[in-house]
Order: sequence, then structure tokens, then C-alpha cells
Amino acid sequence: MGDQVLLGAIPLEDMDLVIIPSSRTLAVNPNSPNIATSIVK
Repeated sequence: MGDQVLLGAIPLEDMDLVIIPSSRTLAVNPNSPNIATSIVK
């Protein structure tokens, strides 16, 4: 699948990220938006 790393469900939950399938992106969980954010690749 290319050279990009695929994150699993547990690391995504630990970082409090959610997947937005329609735009194929990650976003901070809207239920807890008061956390620090940074660009993760």
C-alpha cells in the first residue's frame, strides 16, 4: 500500500483522533476539542 504508515485503532484512540471517511482525513475528536494539536504524518 505504498510507503505510508497505517495507524491502528488503539493509537488513534490514544491520540483522540477520529477518521472522517468522506474526506479521507483525520481530525481531533469533536467531543474533546481542548487538546493540543499538531501535524502528524
